[in-house]
Amino acid sequence: MSWLAATDGAIAARIPEVHGTSLSNEPVNLPEALQGKVGVLVLGFSGDSRAADSAWGKRLAADYRESPTVWCYEMPVLAGAPRMIRGLIVKSMKSSVPASEQARFVVILDNEAAWKTIAHYGRPDDPYVLVVDGQGNVVWQTQGVLTDAGYVALKERVEALRVQLGTAPAK
Repeated sequence: MSWLAATDGAIAARIPEVHGTSLSNEPVNLPEALQGKVGVLVLGFSGDSRAADSAWGKRLAADYRESPTVWCYEMPVLAGAPRMIRGLIVKSMKSSVPASEQARFVVILDNEAAWKTIAHYGRPDDPYVLVVDGQGNVVWQTQGVLTDAGYVALKERVEALRVQLGTAPAK
């Protein structure tokens, strides 16, 4: 596993706009919803990435579920799935995601190529994790299964952004 930071010159791109709804039917508009916040997006491009995506999502939820300044979204990208089965896939997802987590679970139904570019897509079954600033700029990313080292690096970047925003918890 490796990670990239915006200072590496390899990222620093803006995420595609998302105008959709969460699995709890709440409107989600990104990057607008991230203004004044830090976003952590876990993207999955295949059904086989689901377990690894979920591991990241659960760990993030444990640390940031109650945070008003760090918003984490699991975002399966279904734009490449045949339109006639998308509804079935979404229904299956909704039944498998606990109600308490559905507000932070947003299915992506368009702009697959743009998301793949932003994520530096390479392996279909990997999760892609992006840390995004309040303007929607990717400032850090990684891909692959959750590791302690990867999670520590993610948390360091998230906390650095929170300090910049003036929203880091007092020590």
